[in-house]
Amino acid sequence: MIRAVRLAAALLFACLGLVVTVQAPASAECTCKPGRLEQQVERAEAVFIATVDNVEVAGNDHTYDVTASRAYQGTPERSTQVFSAGGRNACGLGELAVGTSYVFLATGTEAPFEADSCSGTSVANPTKVAKIEKLLGEGTSVEPPPPPKAVRTLVEDSPPAGFARTAAPGAAAAIIGLLGLVVVRRLGRR
Repeated sequence: MIRAVRLAAALLFACLGLVVTVQAPASAECTCKPGRLEQQVERAEAVFIATVDNVEVAGNDHTYDVTASRAYQGTPERSTQVFSAGGRNACGLGELAVGTSYVFLATGTEAPFEADSCSGTSVANPTKVAKIEKLLGEGTSVEPPPPPKAVRTLVEDSPPAGFARTAAPGAAAAIIGLLGLVVVRRLGRR
């Protein structure tokens, strides 16, 4: 009896260990050493604050649609994307919270920028922003693109509508009226 209980306990622990191992996130295998903020800033080609608008997941990879508000390094557009590879030894950022602002330290000169957990990307709290501004200055505001300009077309410059186009509605009404008259006369003869 005691032997059966020990065997059942051993099987239970083995199954629990297997479940924990299988469900461990891919980022648990990340072995990079992030380094100091100064080193992270040197490695980054773009440093900017952005709010996550949408997260697209493809396998272990994540693509973030973000709205940049301040750029310290590089020239991100107002609406841009950041890509983070996932999977074995990739050190991805995981699923960032929609509506939260982050300081992205990324590589690349245009969208999609690339970032991972070793790059130094993190939530844009006042302490992190102050450290970035101490290293790179106060940055520049990322403004939305200007609205498209309206093009005015003068009516005097457009040609008048042709006779067929002008007369078509009246002709259609006359034909419908005549057909209605024919139907009423036939019904009246019965």
